[in-house]
Amino acid sequence: MKERLITGIIIAIIFLVPFYIGSYWFSAFALFMAIIAYMEFTTIIKVRLRFKWLIGLLAVVFLFLPLFGLDIEKLQIKVLLGLVLIFITATIFNREFSIEKAGALLIGVLYIGFGFESLAEARFDKGFVWTLSILLIIWTTDSGAYFIGRKFGKRKLAPKISPNKSVEGSIGGILAAIIIGTVLQLTLNTFSSYIEAFMITIVVSIAGQIGDLVESALKRNFGVKDSGKILPGHGGVLDRLDSWIFVFIGLSIIGLI
Repeated sequence: MKERLITGIIIAIIFLVPFYIGSYWFSAFALFMAIIAYMEFTTIIKVRLRFKWLIGLLAVVFLFLPLFGLDIEKLQIKVLLGLVLIFITATIFNREFSIEKAGALLIGVLYIGFGFESLAEARFDKGFVWTLSILLIIWTTDSGAYFIGRKFGKRKLAPKISPNKSVEGSIGGILAAIIIGTVLQLTLNTFSSYIEAFMITIVVSIAGQIGDLVESALKRNFGVKDSGKILPGHGGVLDRLDSWIFVFIGLSIIGLI
C-alpha cells in the first residue's frame, strides 16, 4: 500500500507539470505515454520487436504530428489505409503473424494513437481547466464505483470480464461523477451550462467505465494480469489510463474536442 501511494504521488507530479504547462510540452509528454502504452499493448498481444512492430510504432508517432504544427491531416487517412495493407500482406509471409494478430495490432495503433492524441488535443484546444475537469470526472467515477461497489455491490456488471465490478458500483460511480461535475460547474464554470455539464459528465463517466472493461477484456483474452510493470504497485500505463483513452476518443468523435 505504501509503495502504491508513493508511486501515485510521483506519477501525479510527473504528469501535472507538463499538463499544466501545456502547448507542445504536454503534446510531447502525451506522445511519450502513447509509446509506452504501445509497447505494453504489443507485449500483451505477443507481437515481437520486428518490422511490423516498428511500422506500428511509427504510425502512432505519425498521428501526433499535426499537434506539432505539421499540416498532414489529409495524409493521415492514406497512411492508415497503407498500414492496413502492410499488416494484411505481412500475414502471407509470416505464419506467426496471423490475421487475428494483424487486426489486434491495427486496433492497438488506432486506439492508443488516437486516444493519447485526443488527450493532447483537448489540452491544446480546450485548455487546462476543461481537460482537468474531464480527468477529475474520470477519477471520481473510478473512486465512486470502487467504494460504493465494495459497500453495496451485489449484482455483477460483467462477471466474465471483471468479476469484482458490480452494477451498484457502476451506478455509484456515475452518481459521484454527477456530484463532482456539478461542483466543477459551480466553482469553475467549466462548461457552457449546467445542462452541458450534466450531459458531458454522464458521457465521460459511462465511457470511462467501458474503457476500463475493454482493457480488462483484452488482458483476460490474452491471459495477462497487468499491462506492464513500469509503475510499481499500479501496473502499466494502460492499466492506469485505459479509461482516459476511451473517454477522449469518445469526446473527439462527438465533436467536443
